[in-house]
Amino acid sequence: MQVKKIAALCALACAAMAGSAQAALTPAQISVLDTANAGTRVFFLSGASAVQGGLTTIETSLFNAGSFRLANTTGSSKDFEAIAGTFAAGTGPWAGQTGVFIYRVKGGSVFGVNSVARAEAIQTLVVKSTNCGTGGAGTAGSPYTCDVSDGSVAKPNRVPDAGVSDVAPKFFQPDFNTEGETPAAALTVAELANFSSITPLFSLAFGPAVTNNVSTTLNKAAVSAIMTGNVGTWDQVDASLPADDINICRRVQGSGTQAVFNNYFGGFPCDSTSNVPAARDASVAWIGDTDNAYYTGVTGRKVGDYYVSGTEGGIVVIENNSSGDVRNCLTAAANPAGATYATKNRDGAAVTVTFAPKAGGHKAIGVLSLDSIGSAKPITESTPSWSFRALDGNGSLSCNNEINCPKTIGPVSVGSGKFPLQASLIDGTWDTQGWVSYNVPNSTAGDANKGPLATRLQVLAQDPAVLAAVPSFKYVTAALPAPFSSYSGAGVTRAVYLGGDQCAPLNRNN
Repeated sequence: MQVKKIAALCALACAAMAGSAQAALTPAQISVLDTANAGTRVFFLSGASAVQGGLTTIETSLFNAGSFRLANTTGSSKDFEAIAGTFAAGTGPWAGQTGVFIYRVKGGSVFGVNSVARAEAIQTLVVKSTNCGTGGAGTAGSPYTCDVSDGSVAKPNRVPDAGVSDVAPKFFQPDFNTEGETPAAALTVAELANFSSITPLFSLAFGPAVTNNVSTTLNKAAVSAIMTGNVGTWDQVDASLPADDINICRRVQGSGTQAVFNNYFGGFPCDSTSNVPAARDASVAWIGDTDNAYYTGVTGRKVGDYYVSGTEGGIVVIENNSSGDVRNCLTAAANPAGATYATKNRDGAAVTVTFAPKAGGHKAIGVLSLDSIGSAKPITESTPSWSFRALDGNGSLSCNNEINCPKTIGPVSVGSGKFPLQASLIDGTWDTQGWVSYNVPNSTAGDANKGPLATRLQVLAQDPAVLAAVPSFKYVTAALPAPFSSYSGAGVTRAVYLGGDQCAPLNRNN
């Protein structure tokens, strides 16, 4: 009791002090964090951003009422998020006790695969009362801000308890699907044996997102030519378009989203004759050296930044650390006034991307999963933006109502072609998809406390009713049938990879 009183008095005394680490946390919330950390009741999930949109639904099932949210920022692009509160029934021995659930998406899927199998301590959110609360309100829209770990004693990194990836672990092969400026090695047979289970959770649609200043018919061959650098200007895709540069807003290596595109549009790593993705330094837009005369006079330039003039004369590859940064890339590209945004490179170092002003905006294509549908805007909208595009037609898919779509109103398809929607996933019409994989190591499966919690997470993520309750998922995901899950009926796909092998073709099971 004395400790709680001291904590409460400290919180009250510090409330008026700008910059206090506990300024925004209530005494009860401080107690939650302190008791959870004292009891080591912290579960750390790392990997794909695909599950990030479902955190609110997971929160209501994983925690009792009164839980609160934390993150590294109150902005839209969060590398780390966390939920703290009292674990709900069904979560094993921790039920009824305070706990913390941390989710890292920085760097993408590979950190839900390699780091998990290798038991690597990686950067995480430091969810302690002394490191959280300088900003935010504890809600999903405005989480309390917390420090990010730096590997020190005060802010230690953490080994993930489980991982999520947009595709199966076997996809993470160098030189294009593993992390780092120097691509990391693939997992060895012994390291793969460290997984207790590798379980597909659900099917998620992926698709090309294109700035709305481009109107053309796209098919797999055209997108493949773009993504692999075999065309560099838009007139090579469609002779009716001007010879403007093609800007590719893609993800860094190690991203599961990028792995889906590398495989579907290039065959890597599934095909022995794969067509590899276009090189990042395919144009001078990426500043790869310090004495590039092209950038003389460009304010604030540094090695590793991007400066897109619109006169590069061909393809421009811009790598992004997160799906949110890909969305920023597309929006910035489309802006005729020019725009700048921040992202990170393959090693996690800060990178600045600048699009110079250009009449009509720059023309770009992006690499995204369809859980970003809420950010896609109609081609008819006057504000410079982007939309998802159909294949085998000149169609687009977007949200006409930015307040209610996709919460209560579905996305709208306009024009012709195949569209990345749930019905197309279920019948196999749209095959640009990934099976989100849940990767649990032996160390977690054998833990009496974390094992049951890991199982509870799997059950929630596979349930079609849970998927339907997540606004960003409900129109673009499908649950998996037996033998991958126990579900059947509405919202469950009939098109599955032969033998469960994501390198195999899709087959209808009925």
